Amino acid sequence: MAKVLDIDKGSEGGNNEFSNIIKSRSDEHKDVQKKTFTKWINTRFSKFGKQPIKDIFTDLRDGRKLLDLLEGLTGNPLLKERGTTRVHALNNVNKVLQVLHQKNVDLVNIGGTDIVDGNHKLTLGLLWSIILHWQVKDVMKDIMSELQQTNSEKILLSWVRQSTKSYNEVNVLNFTTSWTNGLAFNALIHKHRPELFSWDKVTKMAPHKRLEHAFNIAKNYLGIEKLLDPEDVAVQLPDKKSIIMYLTSLFEVLPQQVTLEDIQEVETLPRKYKKECEEDIQYATSEGNCAVLKAEASSTLTEVDMDLDSYQIALEEVLTWLLSAEDAFQEQEVISDDVEEVKEQFTTHEAFMMELTAHQSSVGSVLQAGNQLIAQGNISVEEENEIQEQMSLLNSRWESLRVESMDRQSYLHDALMELQKNQLQELSDWLTVTEENIQKLESQCLVEDLETFQQQMDEHQELQKGIEAEQVKVNSLTHMVVIVDENSGESATVLLEDQLQRLGERWTAVCRWTEEQWLKLQEINTLWQELLEEQCMLKAWLVEKEEALSRIQTCNFKDQTELGANVRKLSSLKEDMGKKRQMLEQLNEMAQDLAQLLNNKKALKKIDSNLEELTQRWDNLVQKLEDYSNQVTEAIVKVGMPQISENVLTETILVKKQKAAQDIQMEQSPPPLPRRRQIGLDTEMRKKLDVEIAELLNGILKSKAAIQAIEIKEFKKMRETSGMKEKLKAIKKERVEKEKTLNELKQTGENLLDQMGKEGLPTEEIGNALKRLLAEWKGAACYLEEVARKVQYQHEINIYFSELGKLDKSVSEKEAWLQDNSAVEDQPLAVLQELCQGELTNLLSLTPQMEHLKIKCKELTSHPAAPDFVEDSFCSLNSHFSSAQQELELFLQKLKRGVL
Repeated sequence: MAKVLDIDKGSEGGNNEFSNIIKSRSDEHKDVQKKTFTKWINTRFSKFGKQPIKDIFTDLRDGRKLLDLLEGLTGNPLLKERGTTRVHALNNVNKVLQVLHQKNVDLVNIGGTDIVDGNHKLTLGLLWSIILHWQVKDVMKDIMSELQQTNSEKILLSWVRQSTKSYNEVNVLNFTTSWTNGLAFNALIHKHRPELFSWDKVTKMAPHKRLEHAFNIAKNYLGIEKLLDPEDVAVQLPDKKSIIMYLTSLFEVLPQQVTLEDIQEVETLPRKYKKECEEDIQYATSEGNCAVLKAEASSTLTEVDMDLDSYQIALEEVLTWLLSAEDAFQEQEVISDDVEEVKEQFTTHEAFMMELTAHQSSVGSVLQAGNQLIAQGNISVEEENEIQEQMSLLNSRWESLRVESMDRQSYLHDALMELQKNQLQELSDWLTVTEENIQKLESQCLVEDLETFQQQMDEHQELQKGIEAEQVKVNSLTHMVVIVDENSGESATVLLEDQLQRLGERWTAVCRWTEEQWLKLQEINTLWQELLEEQCMLKAWLVEKEEALSRIQTCNFKDQTELGANVRKLSSLKEDMGKKRQMLEQLNEMAQDLAQLLNNKKALKKIDSNLEELTQRWDNLVQKLEDYSNQVTEAIVKVGMPQISENVLTETILVKKQKAAQDIQMEQSPPPLPRRRQIGLDTEMRKKLDVEIAELLNGILKSKAAIQAIEIKEFKKMRETSGMKEKLKAIKKERVEKEKTLNELKQTGENLLDQMGKEGLPTEEIGNALKRLLAEWKGAACYLEEVARKVQYQHEINIYFSELGKLDKSVSEKEAWLQDNSAVEDQPLAVLQELCQGELTNLLSLTPQMEHLKIKCKELTSHPAAPDFVEDSFCSLNSHFSSAQQELELFLQKLKRGVL
């Protein structure tokens, strides 16, 4: 919940304000020191052959890494505790402190528990003591002894000033602000190694680029690790310790000429430097960093009252910030009429107000400092008047900015509340209209035919789209900015929350009804379509059987064979109708289910009518089949053919009176002949064969569906193929298992066909079933091989483009080297020529890979369905390679001619 900011007009005490400033700087410096000290330790560890650390606040807590560091620095082996308990860690850290004490490293208020507990300040203090002893004083011990000086900072600053005094743009007064623009670092290196780069080019660079340039030169030509990053130095007040660390590394490798006169010159530097040192001491003591203070630092300072220079510096800093704050305020956009934009504007301005609050005490401190100067009475009348005018201007501009910011926040508040109120009302109106529509839909009966019903489904989908569009607004309301102020109070918040809850309940009800209704409509649609499709299929089947029955001969048979053929046709038709009877019953059940869902009399009447028509046609077909059977029976009796058993006829004829007919047949039929038993056997074998063929066909169709799901319709530059290969492998394994079943079915079918052929029975139906089975099996095999080839081809494309991408990246790196100004412009010609030759050699070493890729491209493009991008991509790479080679060769020729 956002709250309106209230900036107090009064100023805080000077001590509190100063502590706040110190705290802010402390946090910034702690992060920089952590990074710099970590780099320094890892540099040492790389020389000692130790593993690097990642986080000094956690990796040093057990003391083992600290002992490793001291082992390398002292050259003496140090035993470590093998355990991992806190006691072992304390023993290790205490051993570290003992070694430091033996080496005369001054430590104050640092105990083993501080390091084991991960105390950030004291861990940094301990490391700085180590660095100061081995990095700073150890590097400078010879010159300190020669000059009989104990203050290493004075010597280092003297060396820097003497090295850079010939550069008009550089005036080093301290180890902080004098280094922010990068000129001092570059001047220091250029003074002793002028052949490495052009000073004029450096002066034209931006500060960040200058710093990066100096650190790169020092790394490449002086072997100094990048302990500092440009972003850590290019700040208002860089970390002094990190600067000193880096400068001692330069001091170690560059010529050193420092005299007592140089040191005396440092001691007479402007008070600005002294004040900075004084602040450093104040920071250290206020933060409890006594462990890292040195007596030599305090010896150069004198305690002073508030002076005019200090006031002017503070005033300039506050005015600089105030101007930037005024600019930032003026740059804020006009209050929008879009609720989401206003929310963003409100959040942005809230952050701006927080910044004002953070700087309020700084303004108060400057005003307090001005009053203190006037109260001391150590300034002239003109200076006092000027201070009065400055204080008045500062107070006026601050107050103006504060009031305008408060006004804008109030306007943003009002605008946001109004827009959110409108949003709530719009949602409420929309819900009212939607709820009315739902009531109308609930009162209406469902339509009477499928086509109109699908239109009703389309209308419901439009309702769903409306809900999805409104969902965006609902999401916005779930992130409402609720602002509590003195005028509205908590009651307004409670009312708003109640309103939101009621709208939420209504919204949930609408969404729930819409979802449930959609599921119901889908169920009806699926069932209705299925019913119509099944009815159509049954109609077509009835037409087919009616035609088949009309072609059966019922009299005037030539011989027993012709009579037997017609009897078998009647038997087959009777068997088919027995199987299809279940479908008619299922249609009745589906119609009843649909009737319950529809609840529409006209629709029900139409569905019942269609079913009655099908039932009537079914009954007619059954009656006709019975009549034909009776006619065949009469024909047999009339012509006198005892070889045709009435038992065979009654099996095929009687449908409605099956049981009674079977009883008569058992009384009248003569003993069964061997011929009948053979026919019965053939029938059983055929039924079993039909079932097995159907099952195997079903399995083949499922396999084809699985293959189709894997099939690659379009080749791509990169596509995952391992999953496809696994699925194809599983399908092939399944086919191997089913191949035995196929061979058995084939053998059984051929045997049955031979037997039926010898007996004069029709073999066309079984033959066709076997042919279809074998054709489907072969087709699935071909389909599987085709898809497998496509997957393998895609796999080859993946490998091709993976190699192509790596090559293209390598070529791009060579081009990037040419385009990198920092790597090219600031290097001597001899060095550039050597570097360029190396880049060209590296590029040409890629030629065998290019040839391999060319061959691969030719193989891939020979594929009948090869996509165009295979060859196009190689042509693009080849052109890229040739272009990079040409550019490098041209640049190398220029370097050889001495032209850049």
